[in-house]
Amino acid sequence: MLPTIELARPEAAQASVLSRGEAASLLGVSVNTVAKLLDSGFLPGLEASSVMALSQAPQVRVTDGVLPVLRTGAPAAPTREGDDRELIGAGASMTDVQFLEGARQWWRCDAGTVTSAGVLVIAVAGWVVGVLAVHGVQETRAWKPGEVRHSFAADLVGRVGRLDDAGSFRVMTPVPALAELVARLLGARVQGAVSGGPIAYLAP
Repeated sequence: MLPTIELARPEAAQASVLSRGEAASLLGVSVNTVAKLLDSGFLPGLEASSVMALSQAPQVRVTDGVLPVLRTGAPAAPTREGDDRELIGAGASMTDVQFLEGARQWWRCDAGTVTSAGVLVIAVAGWVVGVLAVHGVQETRAWKPGEVRHSFAADLVGRVGRLDDAGSFRVMTPVPALAELVARLLGARVQGAVSGGPIAYLAP
């Protein structure tokens, strides 16, 4: 009589913790980029299941128009004189007000493109962690000769708590079309955007 068997997937591998180098290899990024994800709090640890969730995030491709993307890092105090934000960057532990104020100002960018799009995507290490609805330019300042920066009148319409947990994603707008776009963007991966500064532009 042939033996009877069953197959079980090894649970130890699912619960194992990766090194930063292993996580970087799995995600196709540098070790420094993994550090940025950890420092921001959007990736709370290097459990294999968490890193795998990020590796399987869908890629954002624009089929019409232009999608502005603010590529930022972990929260930090601003160092530039005249910058009155409490924090710059984006982090999971920031309040909604801190997140909004840190993201909507002060940027060297094509302000017309941002306002025409009506949204500004916030990405850390290439993963979307927030979305602003942009209503227009609030203020423009000449920080130094030849350097103009803009702040936008904007609302926070979406945020990520943890990139490895879709249940932590918040859509914060009642506008149906915008809510649908935000829901599709949160947690997705943005690559291939063209930029000469922190705000990049993803086009078809």
